[in-house]
Amino acid sequence: MTITKFILLFIVTSISGIGAATEEYQTHRPLIASTLVGLALGDIKSGVMAGASMELVALGWMTIGASVPPDPALAGTIAAILTIIGKQNIGISISIAIPVAVAGQILQIVQKSTIDVIIMHWADKFAEKGNTAGITAMHFLTGIPSALRVAVPSLMVAYFANVSYVQIMLNKIPKPITSGLQVASGFLVVVGYAMIMQLLNIKELLPFFFIGFLATTFSNITLVGLAVLGGSLAAIYYFYFIKDDNRNTGRSRRVKTADLNSDAVNVENELNEKNESIKLNRKDLMKVFWRMQFYQLSWNYERMQNLCYCYSLIPVLKKLYKTKEDLSKALKRHMEYFNTHQFTVPVVLGVNAAMEEARANNEKIDNEMITGIKVALMGPLAGLGDPIFWGILRPMTAAIGAGIALGGNIAGPIIFFIIINIIRLIMRYYGLIISYNQGVNMITSIKDIMPKIMKTVTVLAYTVMGGLVAKWTVINVPVRLYSYRSNGKLITVTVQQQLDAIMPNMLPLCFTFFIYYLLRKKVPPVLCIIGLMILGIIGYSFGILK
Repeated sequence: MTITKFILLFIVTSISGIGAATEEYQTHRPLIASTLVGLALGDIKSGVMAGASMELVALGWMTIGASVPPDPALAGTIAAILTIIGKQNIGISISIAIPVAVAGQILQIVQKSTIDVIIMHWADKFAEKGNTAGITAMHFLTGIPSALRVAVPSLMVAYFANVSYVQIMLNKIPKPITSGLQVASGFLVVVGYAMIMQLLNIKELLPFFFIGFLATTFSNITLVGLAVLGGSLAAIYYFYFIKDDNRNTGRSRRVKTADLNSDAVNVENELNEKNESIKLNRKDLMKVFWRMQFYQLSWNYERMQNLCYCYSLIPVLKKLYKTKEDLSKALKRHMEYFNTHQFTVPVVLGVNAAMEEARANNEKIDNEMITGIKVALMGPLAGLGDPIFWGILRPMTAAIGAGIALGGNIAGPIIFFIIINIIRLIMRYYGLIISYNQGVNMITSIKDIMPKIMKTVTVLAYTVMGGLVAKWTVINVPVRLYSYRSNGKLITVTVQQQLDAIMPNMLPLCFTFFIYYLLRKKVPPVLCIIGLMILGIIGYSFGILK
C-alpha cells in the first residue's frame, strides 16, 4: 500500500468514525464507509459490493438511547479492506468484520464513558465563564477520539492484510469454514430484517409485510417498484383508515391541551405577548440549523446530548443575553442532562428558542419552565424518532441502495446518501422553524399528528421489508430426496425443489420470523449472527446447505 493510499485511507476512515459519533450524514453506514474505502484504495467496485452486502447484514444496527450496537463504521471499513487488500471473498470479509465491529462497540462505550465525559466537564468550566468559543471547541474536540477509534483499527487491519504471511494464513483457512461462511452470508441479512420488525412491532400492520413478500416472490418487481408499491399502500391506508380520524382531532385538542401541566399553558400565553425589544430572526435560527449538522458529536454517557444541545443553541443565547453573567446562567441551564433522537431535536430547540426569547424580554418564564419543556418533549420525540428514522426510513433507503449496489453499481450508495440527507435536512430546517413559530403549541401538534405518520410510514416499511426478505435472502438445501427417469433422462429432486413447489422463499420467511422470535425472547442480535454463521459452516460441511 502506497503512502498516498495510506493517507487517503486514514482520511476516509476518520470521516466514517466521526459519522459514527454524529449519525448525521450516514457516512458510518457500511454502504458508504466501504465505498469510501474502495475510493481510497483504487477499487471502488469491490468497495461498493462489500458495503452493500455488509449493509444488508447491519440494517438493524441502530443506536437507541444509551444502547450502542456493533460499530457499523468499523464493519464497513474492515469488510472493504479485507476484500480489496486481503483478496478475500465478501462472505469471509463480512464474517471477520462482524467480531471486529463488536470490539468497536466496546471501544465506543469506553470512549463515550471516559474521554468524552472528561471533555464535557471541561465544557462545564467554559459555561461557568460564559465562554461560548470554549464550549464550541470542546464539542468538536470529541471528534478526534471518534475519528481515531475507527481509523487506527482500520489502518492496522490494512497493514497486516497486506503482509504476505497473513494472506497465506487467511488462504489456508479450511474450505468448509470459508465456504460455510460464504453460504451463511446469504442469510445473515434476516437478523437485520428481524431487528427492524421488532422495533416497529405493530402487529395489525404485519399483513403488509406479507404483501411485499408475495409480490416479490411471484413477480420480477424491482426495488424501486417495491418502494412505489409500499408508498401506494401507505397512501391508501392513510386516506381510507387514518384521515377520517382528523375530524375528531379538533374536538379532542382542548382536552389534550388540558393534560399539559399548567406551567406549559402559562408559557404559551406569555409567548403570545412577546416584547419586540429583543427578537430572534431567521438568520439567528439558521445559525442554529448549521450547528445541528454535527449535533451528536459530543454525546456522552453522563449527560448524553447536553453539550450537543448547548453548542447548537449558542447563537440564540448570545443574541438574547448581553452580559457574561446572564449568558453563563443560560449556558449552564442547557448543559443539564438531555437526550432525544437527533433528527427530532430541532423541535425542542425551536420551542426553547422561543421561550428563551420571552425570558430575555422579562416575561414570567423561569429555569424550571424551560427545563420542564425539554424533559416533557425529549421522551415522546425519541419514541417517535427512533422507529420512524432508524426503524423505517434509513433501513428502507439503505436496503434499496444496497440492492442496487450488490453488483458494484456506485449509484446505490449515492442514492442512499442523497435521499437520507434530504430527509434529514428537511426535518432539521422545518422542525426548527415551525416549532419556533408555534412555541409551546407544538406539543399538542406533535401529539396529534406523529402517531398517524408513524403508522402510515410503517405500512411502507413492512411492505419493503417483506420484499427484501424474498429478494436478498439466499438459502439453498440441495439434499437429494429421490430420482426418477423421464424420457431417458435421470431427474433428481432435492429438498429445495420440493419447498419451492410448495411456496418459493419459504425458508427465508421462516428464518426471518424465527430470528424475530429469538429477539423478542431477549436473545442478543450478535448471538443470532454467530449462530447463523455456525449453521452455515455445519450445513455446508454435511452437504445440507449450499
